[in-house]
Formats: sequence, structure tokens, C-alpha cells
Amino acid sequence: MVKLVNALLVFAVLVSAAFLYGLEHRTRGAEKIIAGLKRDIAEEGEAMKLLKAEWASLIRPDRLQKLAEANGKLKPAMVDQYVSLNELMNRLPDAPVKPPEARSDDPIGAILKEMEEQ
Repeated sequence: MVKLVNALLVFAVLVSAAFLYGLEHRTRGAEKIIAGLKRDIAEEGEAMKLLKAEWASLIRPDRLQKLAEANGKLKPAMVDQYVSLNELMNRLPDAPVKPPEARSDDPIGAILKEMEEQ
């Protein structure tokens, strides 16, 4: 009887050792994945910092002013160009200038219309 109990205990120890080995293996794999993700996040953060610096360089007022002058036709916005929402609503036509069916520059609309007719 004692030999059976000892054999069962040895078997339990071996099963536990195998389970713990598998658990450790999975844990180390998960740690590697987490480390890789942290590295990727850090790289993306650095890329975002670089893009923000580039954006700040691109929107400098002196640079934009030079571009506006180089392209010639651009002028600063005047106060009388701004309108309120109510005034804008009064300027809109009641109906579309061209009915949607009369437009010939809509290839997808033409395809859909052909499909409806069939």
C-alpha cells in the first residue's frame, strides 16, 4: 500500500513539474510578446514626435507667408468675407442648380440607374 501511495506521489510530482514547465514556457513567450509590443509602441512614439516636429516646421507662419507670396494669387482674408450662418442659409438656392439625373459626370450613378431599369 505504501508503495502505491509513493508511486502516486511521484506521478503527481512529475505531472506538476510538466505543468509548471509548460506554464513557464508560455509565460516567457508572453513576456517576449509584451517586450516586442513595448518596443513597437516606443518606436511609434518616436515617429509621432518626429512627425509633430515636421508639422510644426511646415506650418511656420513665415514659411506659409513665403509660399503665399510665391503662388501670387493668394491674399489675406478680409473681414467682409465672413458671414453668419443665417446669412449663409439665405444665400443657398432653394433647389439644386442641376437636378441629379441631369448630371453626366457620375459614372456610378449611371451604372446604378441602368441596374434599376433592368
